[in-house]
Amino acid sequence: MVVEDFKEQGYPADKLLRITGLARSSYYYKSTGSKAGKRKSSYFYKDGMTVSKEILLADIKELLSGEFVDYGYFKTYKYLKEELGYSIGSTRTYRIMKDNNLLKFQRNKGKSRNRNWVKELVPNVEKPFQFFEFDIKFVYVQGNRTNAMILTVLDVYSRWNMGQYIAYNIGKEDVIQLFEQIISRYKLPANFIVRNDNGSQFIASIVQEYFVKKGVSQEFTKPATPEQNAHIESYHSIMENAVCQRFEFENLKDLKTTMSRFRKFYNFERIHGGLGYLSPLKYLKKIGVNCDNLIHE
Repeated sequence: MVVEDFKEQGYPADKLLRITGLARSSYYYKSTGSKAGKRKSSYFYKDGMTVSKEILLADIKELLSGEFVDYGYFKTYKYLKEELGYSIGSTRTYRIMKDNNLLKFQRNKGKSRNRNWVKELVPNVEKPFQFFEFDIKFVYVQGNRTNAMILTVLDVYSRWNMGQYIAYNIGKEDVIQLFEQIISRYKLPANFIVRNDNGSQFIASIVQEYFVKKGVSQEFTKPATPEQNAHIESYHSIMENAVCQRFEFENLKDLKTTMSRFRKFYNFERIHGGLGYLSPLKYLKKIGVNCDNLIHE
């Protein structure tokens, strides 16, 4: 492990020098300003082996070149440490990415008496596949110069994308059809909960009656409160950065093909801060869920 990484982990300078056997004069150098600085090593440890900075940069660039990867420095640091075995700190990862222009671009960012309005901002969920949020996102199809719609159902506990339906127009029957597929595919238990906004497809009486017959509790967010559907809104933000701003779609088939690849990447590979920087699949495995049927989707 390089000296700077020990430093980032909280080791005092005197202990660092004893551990590494480095001379004090080699640790400190005379800076151009008034502050003392540290020599920056050009070498790093990867799985116990010394590698050059060029190899580290190549690994970072290979990660960031992934089709849907939209990581900032902290997720990159987590990937380097957990997946590639690097001994490196988050601060140093940030500096290296900043110095090499690898930091991602930062973007500026009617009455119903029968609806079951959201009572808790953050769902109290204790296990996977018992609480779902779903919503529709519009995506522009360049080739046809019109918007398509993507309906996604997300498991709040594991962030697993349960399923998606893509069409130029999505109606109430399509909502029912997607949930029929999901319930059948995952063999969901009775009495799970779904949360959605007040889109016309979701408040339709046929949809509400469908959930009642299935023993499903349907919650509606209050108007103009996207934070009550925060998990699916976060997923849409990820989709916007990783897909919508990277691709132009010729037609609906092109969009469906791309979104199928993205869903697989999101479920199997993309690490998530809310899951301890694991992908949904790895998180489900970690908590002891049998994922055989998920892997073979």
